[in-house]
Amino acid sequence: MRTFVNKNDLLKIDLVAYILETDQQLYDMKDVEEKFAISGYMLRETVAAINLDINNLFQFDWLMIEKGTIYQNYRVTRYHLYKLSQLYFNLSPLKLLLEKRVLTGTIPSYTTVQSEYGWSTSYFFAQKNQLTELVPIDGKYDFIQAAYAIYTYFDDKPSFSKRASTISREVIRFLLDEALIDEEHLAQKTVLVNFFVTEILNHGDTNDFDVSLVFTIGAQVSLPNSISGLIGCDVHVFMAKLLEILDVYDFLLPHTNYSFLPEIDHEINQTKTRVHPILKKFFATLDVQTIETLSHRIAVYSQRFSYKQEWFFKHEGVINLNYFRDIYPSVFKLLPDIVDQVNAAHTIVRSPEQELFEFNLIGMMFDQITAADIDRVIINVNFTETQMTNQMIISMLRGHINHANVYFTQNVLDADIFLSDAIDDTLTGEQVIWKKPPTLSDWRALGELLVKVKQHEA
Repeated sequence: MRTFVNKNDLLKIDLVAYILETDQQLYDMKDVEEKFAISGYMLRETVAAINLDINNLFQFDWLMIEKGTIYQNYRVTRYHLYKLSQLYFNLSPLKLLLEKRVLTGTIPSYTTVQSEYGWSTSYFFAQKNQLTELVPIDGKYDFIQAAYAIYTYFDDKPSFSKRASTISREVIRFLLDEALIDEEHLAQKTVLVNFFVTEILNHGDTNDFDVSLVFTIGAQVSLPNSISGLIGCDVHVFMAKLLEILDVYDFLLPHTNYSFLPEIDHEINQTKTRVHPILKKFFATLDVQTIETLSHRIAVYSQRFSYKQEWFFKHEGVINLNYFRDIYPSVFKLLPDIVDQVNAAHTIVRSPEQELFEFNLIGMMFDQITAADIDRVIINVNFTETQMTNQMIISMLRGHINHANVYFTQNVLDADIFLSDAIDDTLTGEQVIWKKPPTLSDWRALGELLVKVKQHEA
């Protein structure tokens, strides 16, 4: 995705991201020059360019350089970083050619681009060759995935034609009415359908729409005449490919209005049979139907995962599971067992995509993880002031720690952590002493102890 931003703008993005992640008030220029392998002159020019861009977008000056030190005048957030990335994507020559391909179905000729934008012959063909190396220009099904992933990554979308937008609205309404999708992330689903419809309209006939690909989904519901009359193509191919493209990005809801191929259904049932005993043992307190439903969901998702292509994974980006690894350590002993069973017949989850797969597994199991009190921690609150003080502290804790299966109580001896403002040598559990009111370091110490207790008991 980064290739769609030119080299100088990419340096600006990386510098903003570095300052955002390290979160210091000031930086020694020599350290930053060494970090990015650039000269002092280049660093000064880059800072000046960032300040100009941020001032144009947000009307404030961000960085200041004085006596070899870079200072922040204002704390930027990931929002500012994303808006900058979007700006640089819109300035990219690759984006210009990509958008022409999206909206017209072809990359424009040199003479067209030269007359409209003044590009030289060598510059045009350099950009065109780079785009064709990055994006499957001629593979329509793959191109839709690539274009959607690229625009979504930069929080952008093309200016779709009025006709494509009108048809897409009708398609979205039909999908909602048939309960094939829901309204969650509806804006993203609408953009994806617009890409799909635009590609259909650009190429006129679904017979040219990768029909050599085997359909993995069979639609058991027909498009209404109000839509089929507008698209003017094979409605069966349209419907099958539409459901597949929605399925690629996990937008398609489980429903009886479509079915997988018999061999795919067989794979799903086999995976479900292998996964079920593992889930039954882990979630021992949950009822039979809950385990049955969860096993089926994981099996279906596993098979869907095997059909995802590279652009889905580029769209998702890097997944970091450290947070969940800290608060649900037992779950991370379960996940490799599930992956092993999913891969038992043939490799579905490859190593580069395993963290994304595990992240989505956590999402599917989250309600069950909570219901089964996995990695539960009990904190006993007992301050030396009044009962009102204890209630206030418990309310504060619940406001800050309202997940992760952490429970708060008073006057018990078998808690995992004892929180107070005084030492009690009669207690055998972990003790945390807080000031009144607690400081940031007090909150940090409690959080670190929560992780320690969970890791120890997992």
